[in-house]
Amino acid sequence: MSDTKPACTGEVAVSGTPEEGRYSTTGDDYEVKELLVEEEAEEESAKDSQVYTVEDAVEKLGFGTFQIVVTIFSGLIWVADAMELMLLSVLSPLVKCQWNLTDVEEAMITTVVFIGFLIGGLSGGILCDKIGRKMGLLIIDLIILIFGILSAIPVSSDDSKIPGYPWLLLCRFGLGIGAGGAAQAVTYYAEFLPKKTRGVAITLLEVWWAIGSIFGALLAILVMVVLRQTWHLYLGLAAIPLALVLPFFLLIPESARFYVVQGKTAKAERVIKRIAWFNCRSIPKGRLVTVEEKEKLMAELPADSEVDSVRWSQDGTINITRSHSADATVSQSEEKPLLDGGEQTTDDENAEQFSVKGEKIMKIKNALKNQLFILGNLFRNDMWKTTGLLIFIWFGCAWLYYGIVLLTTQFLKYDKHCYSNVFGDNTTVNCTELDAGDYWGITWTAAAELPGILLTLVIIELLGRKKTMFIEFIMTGLGFFLLFICTKEVVVTVFLFIIRAFASGVFQAVYVYTPEVYPTSIRGASLGFHTAAARIGAMITPFVAQVLLKRSDYATISLYGGSCVVLAVLALLLPIETKGRSMKDSGAG
Repeated sequence: MSDTKPACTGEVAVSGTPEEGRYSTTGDDYEVKELLVEEEAEEESAKDSQVYTVEDAVEKLGFGTFQIVVTIFSGLIWVADAMELMLLSVLSPLVKCQWNLTDVEEAMITTVVFIGFLIGGLSGGILCDKIGRKMGLLIIDLIILIFGILSAIPVSSDDSKIPGYPWLLLCRFGLGIGAGGAAQAVTYYAEFLPKKTRGVAITLLEVWWAIGSIFGALLAILVMVVLRQTWHLYLGLAAIPLALVLPFFLLIPESARFYVVQGKTAKAERVIKRIAWFNCRSIPKGRLVTVEEKEKLMAELPADSEVDSVRWSQDGTINITRSHSADATVSQSEEKPLLDGGEQTTDDENAEQFSVKGEKIMKIKNALKNQLFILGNLFRNDMWKTTGLLIFIWFGCAWLYYGIVLLTTQFLKYDKHCYSNVFGDNTTVNCTELDAGDYWGITWTAAAELPGILLTLVIIELLGRKKTMFIEFIMTGLGFFLLFICTKEVVVTVFLFIIRAFASGVFQAVYVYTPEVYPTSIRGASLGFHTAAARIGAMITPFVAQVLLKRSDYATISLYGGSCVVLAVLALLLPIETKGRSMKDSGAG
């Protein structure tokens, strides 16, 4: 069979095992048609003697129409997530003035969201590794949408904090749980990208985040300044992008990498064929295997032998044909099972399956073993250093990014010259309303994320992930230390612009690095684990940016600036550089 690129007429050239024959598809109809043509028997047999991995297929299919669809899908999730988080910097000052909140109560409006983020970050990764990226993201999207709308309900018509304040905290907590899992969109997106464009594509995904941040600020101007409405309408309109994501779930498939790790290679092949149809290209010849199976197969060969073919027989064995030796057969049943849960079923557990009660107990026990196994793999011998360093780096990224988001509002809504003279030691109400100029200042600093992304886009492929993180942490720290200068508002806005640009850039570099360094079997869980660490940083930062700042601006700036230096060093200590590196399905990172 020819392996040339098919014409884009709805027919996709693919290849499989002899029993499957040739496939043809028209539109979304992927029914298998076996062509019993006797003349092609030898060609089909030759095709059967080859194997390929999801990585091979993704590289061959390249970046095409399918990846553009997935980009829009992941991007809209990013826009929605950014808008929900951007409004935190505006919401807490507004609610503080309306309900006469203290500084600590104001900070809790932001902190409770990130408590939810912590829970959602951990559970979202495990959920997507267990039931799939697509279904997991659908559940996450619905959680954010529902709690976003509930947040907009004006449950209190007066200025009392009960029930309005507790209701708002409850709704924002629920929204935080969903938003914490939204990072799985990066995992899903990365698993469809060829390694040549992966770093650039994931970095460009941050453009959608920047658009969401800018839209969030502009929406505040529209609602609060132009229309002069309440923040309830602001919260309701911010949920619109989440509704736009829902139709995409009817179009996108599950991750092929997820199916392979789960042992569902037939479903993975159908996903690959679907991508091929979208991109008008043909998939590699042969049978789909994992990267580790292919590498193990090659490692078992003598060093001096040349492999003519790796053939899969109908009885489930692998026939290796060497040019200098007889065929050797390796029983597939002798291979260790793929990493899909990590536990071996014992004879006792098999016996329990004959009783309903025993089966339920076994399922619970196996589920616990599975989660412990996944988390344990993050700290195994070859990954413990990477995981340990990334915990602090993710913590620091969120600490810095959300710190500057909140500091921007605090710096702009007070007198802009020599902050120690205006930030008083006041633990009760210290309410200053935001004006139109403040909202525009927030918008300009949000726009700083765009040049930060473009810079990251350029240097991440030139210098690598680790050096990019180092440079951008240093520049973020420099921006913070510049805030020690007592100067005019316009200059302070420039300093805030610099910090926001590099803080968002380094966050995106870490988002590129993390899915690349972990294997598919724990990739979702690893991203969820590290985003949970980030949320701890985000939970703490409101008490620095909104509470400590009122007592000592110098202590606040020193904390943020000094942490940047420490994080820059930690980035250089990461043991693995992932630039140009293939993504693994299981095993060592």
